[in-house]
This record gives sequence, C-alpha cells and structure tokens, in this order.
Amino acid sequence: MKKIGISCETIVKKYGYEKAFEICKESGFDAVDFNLMQFGRHLDAPDIYNASNDEFEEYFTAIKNKAASLELEISQTHGRCTTYTPDEKQCEYTRWVCEKDLQATRLLGAPACVIHSIKSIDYPKHHLDGTFMQQKNKELFDFLIPIAEKNHVKFALETYGRGNVSGVTKAEFFAHVNELKKQFDMLDTKNKTICVDTGHTHEAVRFGVPGPAETIRTLGSNVTLLHLHDNNGFRDQHLPPIMGNGTIKWSEIFDALDDIGYEGVYNFELVLGRYGNVLSDAIHFLGKWLRYFVDNRGEMK
Repeated sequence: MKKIGISCETIVKKYGYEKAFEICKESGFDAVDFNLMQFGRHLDAPDIYNASNDEFEEYFTAIKNKAASLELEISQTHGRCTTYTPDEKQCEYTRWVCEKDLQATRLLGAPACVIHSIKSIDYPKHHLDGTFMQQKNKELFDFLIPIAEKNHVKFALETYGRGNVSGVTKAEFFAHVNELKKQFDMLDTKNKTICVDTGHTHEAVRFGVPGPAETIRTLGSNVTLLHLHDNNGFRDQHLPPIMGNGTIKWSEIFDALDDIGYEGVYNFELVLGRYGNVLSDAIHFLGKWLRYFVDNRGEMK
C-alpha cells in the first residue's frame, strides 16, 4: 500500500505539533512534511534557530520522538522559499538559515529538505541569461553541499511554476524542466534530490512548460519527494484533488510515477487555512479521501 502524507504547517500552527501529529495519524496519514519556515525568520531574532546547540537539538529531537511514538513518519521538511537575491544581506541570511534547516532535518529524522531555487523576479535583468541563472543558483547549492553531507541528509530542488518579471507573468526560469535537470546534474554530490510540485508545474504549462507527468518522466529516478496539489492552470491554489476543483489529469501523474519506479510518500501540500475552525474535521475527511484517491490512482469510481 502506498504511503500518504500531508504538509502539516497549518495544523501545527493551530494545535501545536503534538496534537497536530495525533490528528494526522488518526486521520489515516502515514507521514507529514514538516515546515521549517516558521523558524529563523531573522539572523538575530529570539527563536529556536538562535538558541544554544543543546536547546536546538533538544527541541527538534522532541518533535522527532513524538512522531515516532505515533509511528508517524516525518518524510520530508520544507526549508526556504526565498533564497539568494541581489541583496548580499539576504544571501548571508540564506546561508545561515539553510544550514539550520538542514541540521533540523537531520534531528527530525527526515531524509531531505526542500529548498527553493533562485527566482526570476529577483533577477529581472538576468532571468533570460541561462549561464547567469545556473551559476547563481549553483553558488547557493554548492555552499549547502558540505552541510548536507555532514548532516547525512539531502537538499531537494523543487519544480517551479509561473512568476512575475517586471510586471509580466511568465514561467520561472527553473520551471523549464531541462534547466532544472541541468542544474541538478551540475551539483557534485549524492546528497541531492528533487521534489516535484504538481501545482507549480501545471500552472506554467500555458507558457510552454511540460506538464507534471512529462516533468516526472524527464527527471526520472531523481524524484523522491512530492508536493501534490491541484489548480485551475492559472494560479498556484494548492487545492485537494477533488473532482471539479482543478484541471490536473491525475491518472497521468500516477502512470508517470509508476514509470520512474517512485516508491516514496504521496505527500499532499494543501492550503489548509481555508477550512478555518473546522480544520480538524477537514483533516479527518482528507485522510479518508486522499487514501481512496491514491489507492484508485486518481480514477474515481
């Protein structure tokens, strides 16, 4: 039976990680994607990322132990969405906080941390210059390679979608799967992997980017993590794959994952804040629905 997971940021914010994990487990999820972006907001802010090493290790080890007590896997973590920009202070912060993200990932017992590539919006003068974009992004991940190796975890490059450059909406540079694959191949380490975000890829198709299924096949066995969600092809809506919500052809996604021999968690990254005060009820429903959805390979009967 395939494992199903859910990105639990909203649940943790509302209930705390202990109750959040209990809700996820009793709802039928096998795993959670633990979001680290709530930590380390600033270099010098009072935060667990600025605490002593002992406090840092104790904090994340306790989270790992709670999940383990429930037999709930922490299958991946989510690190930074904004990484390098032309602002050197931002880059300095990125290096510090991404190192913390990888350390936390090790302590949580997760195999990999998703860290976003650079964004076209931050480099409007260079976003069409493939050499610049590849080298600037490589600069970030080359810095992270020894940190990932030291912590025995992987960093995951994530597929991108649409972006905005000087007021014009277009596909992000790394939304083009061949550019993402080129970047991946340029990084000289085994401590790397890829997270396919179906919603990101789907919203960029109208700009000539291959769809999620083709993207999965192109990236092949390098894909070990997933952010599964649906949208209308125009916006990154993070919708559950319930008929009529979005326009992704889910049976094609399952076929592509089978073709590359995917054996990881089918992790769903949904905007759960839309469920408001009935969040717990919604998680229970989604656990049942997503199990049914995955077991039937997106073909609802």
